[in-house]
Amino acid sequence: MKHASKNARTAKVVPLNRGIDTRDRVLQVALALFADHGYRGTSLRDIARRIGIKAPSLLHHFPSKQQLYLAVLDGIFNGMEDAAHNIMLSPGGFHDQIRKAIADSIDFIARSPDSMKLLWKELSDESGVGRQVMKRRLPPLNAIAVNFIFRGQREGAFRPEIEPFHFVQSLNSITTGYFTTAAVVKRLWNVNMLDAPSIERRKGEVIDMVERTLFAARGPAKS
Repeated sequence: MKHASKNARTAKVVPLNRGIDTRDRVLQVALALFADHGYRGTSLRDIARRIGIKAPSLLHHFPSKQQLYLAVLDGIFNGMEDAAHNIMLSPGGFHDQIRKAIADSIDFIARSPDSMKLLWKELSDESGVGRQVMKRRLPPLNAIAVNFIFRGQREGAFRPEIEPFHFVQSLNSITTGYFTTAAVVKRLWNVNMLDAPSIERRKGEVIDMVERTLFAARGPAKS
């Protein structure tokens, strides 16, 4: 029975943008399967079958399943870091930039739930294959946000009594936790938290919370 179930889930070919090259197609499909079934529950043959190619063809792009998995994780962090740097360079002061950061983060998770699902798997498994990638990539990404809060405090845009590191961790939990509980909410209360109106409402709620908690009552909001 288990064998039949595996065949059923790997037989379906994922609709892909055929304009992208094979390597990107491999990464796209690998992300979806790793997110659903984990590193150990996904084989190169599963990925190849989902794409519609033979497993040996994957080895032209990635020498092993582990290298493919690590490339998927690095790709997620590359996207997150690019977005963070773009926000820091965006016009407006600290207040506008953090509003944009919140909105963009929620949009990113909504567009790519597999990315967040895979990161949560790694965060909850300290012995996971990707633990070295997490240790290498998470601290610099976290530092971008923490240093942004520090700079805003120096300029008088943010309340000085807020501890930046803890605030960033709380904001991460509030932002990502919404998505990790969405399936449970749907199952227990039949409420869809992931439709477009709900996502827009969530962005407004988190931004409002940050404004009330972090923004200084008066003072400049320059970058």
